[in-house]
Amino acid sequence: MPEILILTGACGVGKTTTARAWAKARQGVAIETDYFTEWIHDDSFERFTAEEETLVANLTVVTTQEYLKLEMPVAIDGVWSPAGLEILKNRLEEETNIRLKFVWLYCDISENHRRDELRVLEDQMKQRVDIVNQEQRSHKWQEWVYPIDTTHLTLQETLAAIEAI
Repeated sequence: MPEILILTGACGVGKTTTARAWAKARQGVAIETDYFTEWIHDDSFERFTAEEETLVANLTVVTTQEYLKLEMPVAIDGVWSPAGLEILKNRLEEETNIRLKFVWLYCDISENHRRDELRVLEDQMKQRVDIVNQEQRSHKWQEWVYPIDTTHLTLQETLAAIEAI
């Protein structure tokens, strides 16, 4: 049965690292949805809006469906709102015989900043860490979104917590 793991969380909580490790262990694929927004070079397109999230969710669904045709497990990482996760859930549940897991990764804000500073300079999010962290913590997550605090977890412990869901 194909699996799909969908991760959300602020910068520096381990979404990409976890998605890549999870996909590699299953000989699957990790979709880093940040790349979809990097394709947009139209200055009039408003960033970080519901419109952008819907666009990214729809691109993610189509991409995921193509990998599912190849029977590959898919890990998706992105900064999703509950509305964005609803789009993914509703559209991906149409696929038959798949196992979907939704996980909100979070950690202490000081750890978010520490991890962000480990990135190469052009990839650092800096003040955006605080903005995204505040947004993510203010959401009321659906009951099917499982929270995991990665503050003191290793990658292996994070993967084990996901497996336990």
